[in-house]
Amino acid sequence: MELIGEEKRIQALFSEARFADEHAAPSFVAVWNRAQAKMVRPAKSFQLSFVVAAAFLVCAVVSLAWWSSHRQRSSDAVIANVPSITPETIQPVQPAHNPEPEKVARPGLSDKSRALKLAARRHAGLIAAARKTLRDAKAITSWQSPTATLLESPSDGLLKSLPQLNQTAEELKSFLRDQLNSRPK
Repeated sequence: MELIGEEKRIQALFSEARFADEHAAPSFVAVWNRAQAKMVRPAKSFQLSFVVAAAFLVCAVVSLAWWSSHRQRSSDAVIANVPSITPETIQPVQPAHNPEPEKVARPGLSDKSRALKLAARRHAGLIAAARKTLRDAKAITSWQSPTATLLESPSDGLLKSLPQLNQTAEELKSFLRDQLNSRPK
């Protein structure tokens, strides 16, 4: 009978601990509401940061497009004003010996001839770059793997040919024998 009294005491201790835990622990509804409120706030800040980033990206793209079109127009204007340039039209100029290289006097060159010379250099550079690109493209298209010849075999034709679907097994065997016998050795 003593064991029953001990069990009652243990049950009483557990119920006291449960009662203390219930008063110390917050209610489920309160914890759930706080968690839901925290989940809503980051979504708003995420949306705001997304809008700011998208606006910044749009501004960057628009300014880049404006800059490239402005640059293209200015270079087109310089090239449009340049007559056809040949090596004969460009006169070599003997630079005067001047100790200050920044202030080299070139009596034979005006601003227009300097612009023509600059445009000719730019045009020659573009032509050289186009030729190099063409050479590189030809080299890439004609490239073959160094191991391609190792992967070839005399029976490639046989492996790449397909028999007709209406052939019987005996016809296929004879087809294979004929193919093997007719290949050059």
